[in-house]
Amino acid sequence: MASSCNHTLVRFGIITDIHFSTENEPAAAVKTAADLGACLDCWQRHEVDFLLQLGDQIMGSDRHKEEEFRQVSSMLNTFPGTIRHVLGNHCLALPRQMLMAALGLQTPFYAFTIRGFRFIVLDGMDVSVLRIPETPEDAETLAFFRAHLELHYYCGAVGTRQKAWLKQELESADRLGERVLVACHFPLLSETTDPKHGLLWNHREIAELVASSPAVKACLSGHYHYGGYALHNGIHFVVLPAFVNRHEHPDFTCGMVELHEERMVIRNQLHETLYDLTFH
Repeated sequence: MASSCNHTLVRFGIITDIHFSTENEPAAAVKTAADLGACLDCWQRHEVDFLLQLGDQIMGSDRHKEEEFRQVSSMLNTFPGTIRHVLGNHCLALPRQMLMAALGLQTPFYAFTIRGFRFIVLDGMDVSVLRIPETPEDAETLAFFRAHLELHYYCGAVGTRQKAWLKQELESADRLGERVLVACHFPLLSETTDPKHGLLWNHREIAELVASSPAVKACLSGHYHYGGYALHNGIHFVVLPAFVNRHEHPDFTCGMVELHEERMVIRNQLHETLYDLTFH
C-alpha cells in the first residue's frame, strides 16, 4: 500500500451497521449512545465535508423499530453537516417511503459530486422480498433468488431501471473526467464477505458493470460485520466493520475517508490508518 503526502481533496466521515436496539439492557443503550457521540465528536474535530452512513442504522425489531429509528436519528442528526444515507436491509423493517422521507431521500439511489469525485449510491434492496418488482425482468430476478434460499431472503438486488441509471452515471463521470466511488450496503465481491452474511444478489453483474468504467476507483460497503478488502480489476472493494461489533474489532468503530489525487486513505476513530490505497 502506497504512502505519500499529497493534498486531501475530500474528507468524509463513515459509519455502517449501527444496529441500534432498544431491547438491550439500559446500560448497553447508554454505552451505545456514548460511543456514537464519540464518533460525532471525531468527525466534527476533523472537519469532514459530510457523513456517509452505509445502512442498517437500526436492528429493526417488530416491537421497537420506530423507537429505534427515532433515537438513533436524534443522535446522528446532531451532526452539523450533510448526512448521505445508504439504505440497508434492517432499515427496511420500516416502510420504504416513510424511511426515505425521514432520511431526506428523494430517490433510494442517487449520485452527487464534490471536488471532482462522483459518489454513486446504490439501493441494494431494489429487488427484494419487501418490494413488488417494477419490471418483468425484476420479477424473474426475484423468483430466481427466492428459489435459492442459501442466497438469503434478507439480501436484495439492483433492479433493471437502477442498472440503466448506473450505466448512465458511469458514462457521464467518464466523459467529464470525474473519479467515482460507489457505495452500496451489500458487498459486491464474495471475497469480502462470508456465507452467513451474504452479498448483493446480482453482485457479479453489478461488479462487472462497475469495473467496465475507468472512472471507478473504489466501492464502499457494509453488511459484513467484520470487514473485508479485495482489489478487483484495479478497483478497491472495501467493506467496513460494523459499529455494532465494535467490541470485537476495537480498531474500527467509525472512521474517515480522505481522497487525494492518486489515493484513498481510510482512518479509524483514533485517526490511525486502516487502508492507504493507490488509485489505478
